Amino acid sequence: MADEMISDFFKKDHDEIDALLAAVDFDRPKEALPILAEFDRRLERHIVWEEEILFPTAARLAPPLAHGPIAVMLEEHILIRKDKRDALERLAAGDGAGAKRSTAAMLEVLGGHNMKEEQILYPTCDRVLAGAQAARVMDVIREKSRG
Repeated sequence: MADEMISDFFKKDHDEIDALLAAVDFDRPKEALPILAEFDRRLERHIVWEEEILFPTAARLAPPLAHGPIAVMLEEHILIRKDKRDALERLAAGDGAGAKRSTAAMLEVLGGHNMKEEQILYPTCDRVLAGAQAARVMDVIREKSRG
């Protein structure tokens, strides 16, 4: 685990988050709510790891990343957060159809977002954050997960 690549860690987290969303049955709002709430919590944690730990470190070591890929990811995070919040609020109100529409809107952004991260940004971070720096980023993420 100490030598885990940043790209592998974040891709695995994407997969786990995607599996949570796939388990949501919008036709059964009451039963679906705890699953969507866990999806929301996990996706928010993932975004915070990126915004507070990974992106600032990568931008400091490779400033052009801040104005290109990272800036795009941050803008998309705003859209993703809005739609996931809306989906959760609708589902909590018993509106499974509305929650499904909000989730579909979120997925329009999230699908491409994850692809860009997995194919471009995370591999770049693996190269930029080599050795001890990558290990430090992973240690901070794990510490933040516990606290």
